[in-house]
Amino acid sequence: MNIGCGQTTPDGWVNIDVQPYPGILYLDVRDGLPLSDGCVHHIHCEHFLEHLEFGEAKQFLYECARVLEHGGSMRLIVPDLEKYVIAYAQDDYAFFQSFRFLGGAVEPLETKGAVCNQMFRMGGSHKFAWDFETLRQAARECGFSDASRSVLGGISPLLNIDGKDEWRALESLYVNLVKS
Repeated sequence: MNIGCGQTTPDGWVNIDVQPYPGILYLDVRDGLPLSDGCVHHIHCEHFLEHLEFGEAKQFLYECARVLEHGGSMRLIVPDLEKYVIAYAQDDYAFFQSFRFLGGAVEPLETKGAVCNQMFRMGGSHKFAWDFETLRQAARECGFSDASRSVLGGISPLLNIDGKDEWRALESLYVNLVKS
């Protein structure tokens, strides 16, 4: 399953989004996943979790753990709060230059603070900023036995549908979860 797929709809995947794009299953996953327990092998979820409030995100993770089979996996990719905070603290202007038009900003984002605000808020559509520690804790509380940091493409080639946009690896947190 590819949840929060947007217009990225790879063949062979059940592609789910709350927007009614052609070729996808229209579903608001905040209402749960209408599937039986343990019927899914793998879930890919890229740049979606940050659009949920923390409580909604935990409920979503519970649902994902519920529908995954024993030994099933989930790949989560979100903007990485830690990368932004470290870049901010270290005055890493090269990092922030890469995001002057983050999220389709019409006017260039000229300061570190402007870029951070854009990432954290994204015009009101971002609801929670994730770091690895918080994501790992939430995943464990929701039924996942393992959470490990990963990188762009850091998953079996059969399951690798990571977005290839240049900015993704620069600012994303890649996490692989396992339900056992």
